[in-house]
Amino acid sequence: MPAPNLSLGRASTATAGTPASQAPGQRLARSLTSAVTRHRLVSLVTAGLVTSLLAIAAQWPAWAGTPFPATLNVLVVLTFVLTGLLLLDEDALSSVSWAFVLGGLLWAVSWTATWEHGPSAVISSFAYTHFWVCLGWGVLRYPHGRLVGAVDHLMVAVGVAVIPVGNLVLIGLCRPETLGYRPDVWWYGSAIDPGVFEVVVNVLDGLTLAVVVAFGLVIGRRHRRASALERRTLGPVSLGLLAAFVMAAVVNLFVYYPQGGAIDPIFIPMAATLFAIPASFATAAARRHLARGRIAQLLSTLSTPPTARAVREVLRAALGDESAQIYLWVPERGVHIDSDGRPAIPPATDDTLLTLPVRTTSGAPLAVLSARSSLERDRDLVDVALNASAIVLENARLHAMVASQLDAVRTTRTQLIEVGLAERRRIERDLHDGAQQRLLALAARLGLAQAQATDEATATALAAASADLRAALEELRGLARGIHPPILRERGLKAALEDITGPLPLVVDLRVPDQRFDTVLETTAYYTVSEALANTVKHAEATHAQVTVRMSGDRLLVQIADDGKGGAVISESGGIAGLGERVRALGGEIMLSSPPHSGTRLTAVIPATTH
Repeated sequence: MPAPNLSLGRASTATAGTPASQAPGQRLARSLTSAVTRHRLVSLVTAGLVTSLLAIAAQWPAWAGTPFPATLNVLVVLTFVLTGLLLLDEDALSSVSWAFVLGGLLWAVSWTATWEHGPSAVISSFAYTHFWVCLGWGVLRYPHGRLVGAVDHLMVAVGVAVIPVGNLVLIGLCRPETLGYRPDVWWYGSAIDPGVFEVVVNVLDGLTLAVVVAFGLVIGRRHRRASALERRTLGPVSLGLLAAFVMAAVVNLFVYYPQGGAIDPIFIPMAATLFAIPASFATAAARRHLARGRIAQLLSTLSTPPTARAVREVLRAALGDESAQIYLWVPERGVHIDSDGRPAIPPATDDTLLTLPVRTTSGAPLAVLSARSSLERDRDLVDVALNASAIVLENARLHAMVASQLDAVRTTRTQLIEVGLAERRRIERDLHDGAQQRLLALAARLGLAQAQATDEATATALAAASADLRAALEELRGLARGIHPPILRERGLKAALEDITGPLPLVVDLRVPDQRFDTVLETTAYYTVSEALANTVKHAEATHAQVTVRMSGDRLLVQIADDGKGGAVISESGGIAGLGERVRALGGEIMLSSPPHSGTRLTAVIPATTH
């Protein structure tokens, strides 16, 4: 009798192939699944009506005396059958679908004992014992869709041997009244010595309890190894199933099977507990549908433009896997990069990792998802998550590529500025060490010649030449300082700003730190202040100015404010516009506020590297 259950278990492990290569049970299950999913509403209504009528008819005599437990049985049958049909196209959850449908029908047939005529007792006991084996078999198939390993097969085989086969043995060793049935029902057994029979009963009761404990251990181990998504389903299912099994084992100590024209109240808590099993799977199915919507909702809340790291966090939350990682494919560089933008090689699929490719809408490689291998059993949810995130990932990659290109442009412009500054320093050194020194030597010779001249006209001419030479030398020094002031290189920004503000015809309040900064940063800040103060002196009619240089996070803030007439603008050909280009080349920004009659405030914010 247990053969149908075992053959179904084996059929589920067969490799999918052509219909001709599949076992008859597989072909039938696939055909039924296809028919039900194509006509879902009609199938649910028809199955609900048929199973309700079957459950009502099977326990018809009990309705008069025990309507509540009879109604409860009908609800249990409907819950199992309809939940099984609803789970048919739910991937991992579909592994229990036909077990639930068959279990619901067996639970209905279990109550034919209430008729107390003909073979009703034997049929009832057969259905009741097979119900528990069918239920255990179905749950053991979750989430793989088949029995996995020798332990699962052994559990089913032992369960069949102890429960249904043990039931057949008991029937063969006693008369119906021994098990609580009427003596005139159809029966094939003959009574043996009561003492021997009692020993057989005690042995089977002990074995039943042992099967329940072993089943609990197997389910507990599976729960520990399951993914977070699976544990949300397996947790309540395990508790409900173990509670129902323990209850059945305890009930078996007092009432062997459903019997008599009324339903014993002891079966009420058992039926109530059974609700938890299909209800947990139905809840899991609803949760998966909600999870699909949640994935789309989470992706829609991402900042614009999205980043690979943000998409990774959404996928981790949706899949319940904190180790999940996204590797974006960058075709221009021919490499994958991780969520932090570093080049990385996606890991290969193995026993612990699942690696899945993500493609663009045109089918081109986009990314690779690496996650726990247990998510293979939730591929429908994983596929939904990847499909929903593909467009977002494509935008994230495009943003990363544009950002990389901007970084490259910014780096190139910074390098050009550094080259220009180096050239300025070289010219300043050449002027100081070359032309300036020669002019100083010439001035010395002219002074000597003037001192030795005896002719007044010659002395006058030499004196005039010396004055012109000193003026030219001063202009050359000013030119050298404008190209690159030596004091900035030697003593830093604060000293250089003190040097240029001292001679100015207005009071300048300097709020500049003593620390040194990167050469490019110091030079940019210096020329920003110099140009702003030059404009203040020329156009602002100001009497007071304030220069502030300070760190603000990882940026350097340079601000020049005056109490002049305001109304300043940044002209395309002006010096401030050129400084703005230099500041933006370094990744910074420059802002001007100059309302009429309210002074002018120029602010530059530059990414800083402090020494």
